[in-house]
Amino acid sequence: MTLIDRMQELLEAERAGVKCLDVMADHASDMEKKELFTLFRNDEGKFCAGLFGFLQARGAVPTKNVGAFADKVIALPTEAGQVALLIKGQAWVVRKIDEIPPAEMNAEEKTFFADMREVHFVNIEKCRKYV
Repeated sequence: MTLIDRMQELLEAERAGVKCLDVMADHASDMEKKELFTLFRNDEGKFCAGLFGFLQARGAVPTKNVGAFADKVIALPTEAGQVALLIKGQAWVVRKIDEIPPAEMNAEEKTFFADMREVHFVNIEKCRKYV
């Protein structure tokens, strides 16, 4: 799998994150969760923009697709179930970042992916108190 393929896959996943977190924030059971889901959604949006830019910089056309993950989360009947699946999705992103061979990235991309990984890891920990 090329770095461009990996970035496209992550872009679709991050878009799915934006989509499901938008719905989760709208339906949050309290203001604390609404603010948390909104913060996570904004993180996902930031990473969408970064991935989009890196893909263009490498001469690729960023996919317009949204990962199927969003619909899986939204379909769950309980907020706790949604949060549990969200944790799995965030962990998947961390694993996918860890699979990127460092030699394939330039310095700016390495910094971006390190930040993206850390934010997802922190967000997993923030979610754990709700499951």
